[in-house]
Amino acid sequence: MTAALELGSSSIRSLRREDSVLKSRTSRCVYAVLPDSPAHQRLLEQSGLQFTTCEDGILLLGDGAYDNAELFKSPCLPLMVAGRIPKGNPLVRQLISSLVEVILPIAGSRNEICALTLPGGAALDSSSEARADLEFYIRLVKLQGYEPKLVPASQALILAELVESAFTGIGIVFGASGCEAILAHRGNPICHAASDHGGEWIDRQLAMKLNAPSVDSDDDPANSLAADKSFARESLLSITRRREHLTSAATISGDDFTKHVESLMQETIFELCDAFSGELIRSRRAKELPSPLPIICGGGLIQTPGFGSILASVLQEVNLPIQTQRPQLITRADHSIARGLLISAELEATSRPVGRAA
Repeated sequence: MTAALELGSSSIRSLRREDSVLKSRTSRCVYAVLPDSPAHQRLLEQSGLQFTTCEDGILLLGDGAYDNAELFKSPCLPLMVAGRIPKGNPLVRQLISSLVEVILPIAGSRNEICALTLPGGAALDSSSEARADLEFYIRLVKLQGYEPKLVPASQALILAELVESAFTGIGIVFGASGCEAILAHRGNPICHAASDHGGEWIDRQLAMKLNAPSVDSDDDPANSLAADKSFARESLLSITRRREHLTSAATISGDDFTKHVESLMQETIFELCDAFSGELIRSRRAKELPSPLPIICGGGLIQTPGFGSILASVLQEVNLPIQTQRPQLITRADHSIARGLLISAELEATSRPVGRAA
């Protein structure tokens, strides 16, 4: 048996095959601390919401926090910041551990493989922070009884969506905490690029453009709201929700907010594509692949109205050094990356000699 764990900064998802049936679990990566009172506890119990208590109050985790924090006038806080686990915050680390335990079922037998990916291109990052986060997540996966296998999200997307091209082509993921791109031949990476500009970066820039306090506003002593971190985080969350619920492009709406979103999205896409173009130029193998190569795109940002037109414009401006097909946006497949991770785990399992120990 095998499993997949898609770790994102906005949500996490698991996928597992049980008796030829795919079963999934998912949750948002957020939490909320509510004022501790008997009235609040009774209300949560009556609503059937799971909660726990700590020194600071009542804790809600995941979807329960996202859906109900505002009802209690409490901020909904991210478990990760820019895709990273906050340092020196044992509470958040414990909450992430609890969330993984809920989302990833315990392995049914010894040596089961769990393919996992990390938020925002961190699977392609060799920095000390990324390595520390990876070690933390690997421990969690092992505690659930699995042998972990790290797979970049863009590679998983290729495995899920480029079957007809024998898993050969370009996979790009535009996520919340960053973006990444991989060129693969038969599923094996040839070259890659990553950027820390993603949905969260766009929302912080929007907060500054709109003169609203952002998650980093406490660093600005001139901001009268600097001391109120909960207000800052809540304001940023409202901007995120507003961006995620856009229904039309700026050419149709003419709305200033939408124009800001599209401008920042163009900057985000350009940064990744420009870096990826440089990697393609330096890669001898990239020029030897049959062309035109397919491009598959996933991630939350591609849901934004007008994304396809902006991406096409950026690719024309960047002028990749290889011929490509028209980019395909996977807008209705929330489980694409998780499916690719599961495929990777199953390929690994079938390639191993029977009885091999972890």
